[in-house]
Amino acid sequence: MNLKTRLKAALKSFINPVTTPKLVPPKPLPEPSVVIDNQLFAGKNVLITGAGRNIGRSIALEMAKQGANIFFTDALQERCTNLEKELNSYQVKSRGFLSDISNVENNNSLHSWLVDNHINIDILVNNVGIQFETIKIKNLDLGEWQKTFNTNVFGPMYLTKLISQMMVTNNVHGSIIFITSIHQWEIARWPSYSSSKAALGMIIKELAVELASFGIRVNGIAPGWVAEDEQGNPFSHEYTPLNKSSINPCYIGRAAVYLASDYFSGFTTGSVIKIDGGLSLFNSRVFQQPPQ
Repeated sequence: MNLKTRLKAALKSFINPVTTPKLVPPKPLPEPSVVIDNQLFAGKNVLITGAGRNIGRSIALEMAKQGANIFFTDALQERCTNLEKELNSYQVKSRGFLSDISNVENNNSLHSWLVDNHINIDILVNNVGIQFETIKIKNLDLGEWQKTFNTNVFGPMYLTKLISQMMVTNNVHGSIIFITSIHQWEIARWPSYSSSKAALGMIIKELAVELASFGIRVNGIAPGWVAEDEQGNPFSHEYTPLNKSSINPCYIGRAAVYLASDYFSGFTTGSVIKIDGGLSLFNSRVFQQPPQ
């Protein structure tokens, strides 16, 4: 390289210096042996809404297996009592609350109880939701829409506000998970339901950015048809390509464990995991030319 070329390169380097990225010291993570021993959430507190059955119940049980203390809500006292009994099988603290997510006073009471008892929530799972099966626009009921959004969107957002503020105040690098649905993308023919789930899809992205600076991760799970019989067997479903069946709730619970765990998902935020057995892939072409 001649002198002229070297001087030109030096001048270019001076004007546009190459910046070296700062190294961020890594956070200490659990050893693999700890993960294998099912202690991902040892000492952590989880709050799950609508945990009395199906998806919510499975999330509670899967997180209890990982050592988490489980605090949960449900709209029926019998479900609260039954889940508390199940959770007694694990060496964790648990308590159920009779609560309606769409009721502001219920959410305030729950938050006050947590504060008064010095319980800092590390993981919030917004699971509770309802759906109405009104299809035709001529049957539009604004009351139905209001109830759907109060339960699926407004109530969870208010509770998320309370719990996220608690996380920030106590310097908790927490995890917030919303249970959405594949119908946040796919038509369900239940307009109020699918619209509410679509709203959650964008809320997850907005909150992920809003809370990232506090070390709080926000993600979602979008299930397909989740159901099993009393013996734990899934139901037959010809339009689901994988296994031709509904999904056992435990698989949603395990996905929640994955998203809530810093060991697995320390750099995951603003994401929605689709767990539907390929149901959302089914369309008229797949029907006309099914795989052999």
